[in-house]
Amino acid sequence: MRTVVILTRMPSPYQARLFDLLAADGRIALRVIYERMTDADRDWRAPTLAHEHACCRDAPFAQLEQWVRDSDFCVFGGYRDPCLRRLLTQRFAARRPFVFWGERFGYQTPLVVGAIYRRWAMRAFHATRSEMWGIGEMAVASYRREFGPRRRYRNIPYSSDLSGFLSIARDDAEARLPRLLFSGSLIARKGVDLLVAALERALADGVAIAATFVGDGPLRPLVERLARRHPDRVAHVGFTQMDALPDVYARADVLVAPSRHDGWGLVVIEGMAAAMPVLASDRTGAAVERVTAETGWLLPAGDAAALERVLREIARTPIARLRAMGAAARARSRDDRVEAGRDRMIEAIERCLAERS
Repeated sequence: MRTVVILTRMPSPYQARLFDLLAADGRIALRVIYERMTDADRDWRAPTLAHEHACCRDAPFAQLEQWVRDSDFCVFGGYRDPCLRRLLTQRFAARRPFVFWGERFGYQTPLVVGAIYRRWAMRAFHATRSEMWGIGEMAVASYRREFGPRRRYRNIPYSSDLSGFLSIARDDAEARLPRLLFSGSLIARKGVDLLVAALERALADGVAIAATFVGDGPLRPLVERLARRHPDRVAHVGFTQMDALPDVYARADVLVAPSRHDGWGLVVIEGMAAAMPVLASDRTGAAVERVTAETGWLLPAGDAAALERVLREIARTPIARLRAMGAAARARSRDDRVEAGRDRMIEAIERCLAERS
């Protein structure tokens, strides 16, 4: 059995489930090295991990070094952490196979500055033809622009345990006002301010629509003020753990994700799996590649006028039509189930190893 080491940031609930399935599958022997086990910016409950793992902050570096040295294949999910960079340098020196797997470049730093930094931090990739796996076609395109044509690129998106969302029943189609759902951090990057302003204008004009906000963050006062002004139309649920989200999604009709930037956009996949059409910006991550005219609406990021226009369109849309769009969205989401992600990952690893032998 081939030994595989994945090096990544931290055990998010959706990645942890994927790695558990990879470890239990039996086709590979998996170890995971995490940069850190928790993040001060994340309120998610720490998942229980059923795969062999270690943390750069806690484990002796000699142990991590041995894991990387002795493995048949390494998947690097980061390049900023000094520990991961040291392990990448050693893997490169050993001339053993490795790949990069991540989201698209270009958010945290300007493109030119980021490219200069990555030229140094990812020099092991520039010096080889190692594969690069993008989380969505947007990531693949950004890698291809920066690293050129002399290597193979694959689209290997994130996957998640969608079972709770897929089990939501959508039998009702009676005439009523539609309810929107925003789920995520209440921050400007997620476009919360744009959505609040658009809803304020629409509701002031008597548009028949309602909204629920799930999450917390510095823009919470904006949401709470809107809810006080329109208590019969706007609700704020607050932060909700992932296992409780399907119950909230079941009470909504359209997911709204007007982000100014996201890397993947898991919320889009959750909404689609919950049989809801999705209204998203074109910067809500690579997951918006699933959003079409049959499954929702896609708007330019930051376009407040377009956002308000579509909210008014949704208010005029019969619930039966929203249900049909939601059914199409759910069908598209099935490729993002964690079981499908496990199979994609193992297939890509086996292909890489076969091509090296």
